Amino acid sequence: MGAWGVTARESDSGLDLLAVIETKCLKPIDFKHFDVAAIMEFLKSHIIEKIRIANRGCSEKRMAYYIEVNFQDDYNDAVLLVSECLADYYQHGELVIDDYDAEIERKITQFIFTDSMLDELLEELHKMLDPKSGLYDVWSEDSDRQEWTLHMKMVCDCLTGLKGGGGHE
Repeated sequence: MGAWGVTARESDSGLDLLAVIETKCLKPIDFKHFDVAAIMEFLKSHIIEKIRIANRGCSEKRMAYYIEVNFQDDYNDAVLLVSECLADYYQHGELVIDDYDAEIERKITQFIFTDSMLDELLEELHKMLDPKSGLYDVWSEDSDRQEWTLHMKMVCDCLTGLKGGGGHE
């Protein structure tokens, strides 16, 4: 995964996922809202399909193994990206996305989420922050790890701040 910063939008994987979200989830509804649960379900399916395509032709047992081994890393990227989108919404009242096809910025001001969805995202983010997690080890340089940890905690604080007062149930 190529990266030049600590956010999901500063990684190839995060930008690829954002492009898929734009194309498959946001453009069809003209960027009217960001439905967190629907997008997370879509991303889970998208990740599994990507693994299936990359390993087509193998046995079901082998495919189950590939999904088990590869799903979590891509899912972590998805969780972080969607959480960062929510954090932008929390901090600025909107999410600004570059629509490269139309060559304009799109502003999404309506987010649909539940407290239980926020709890799911927070649980995954806290797992990533665990020093025993594989993602934690990616940030081996102390200064990078400190910047990443601060970013992750900021995202967690924003999601916590959204609880009980934002999206539609």
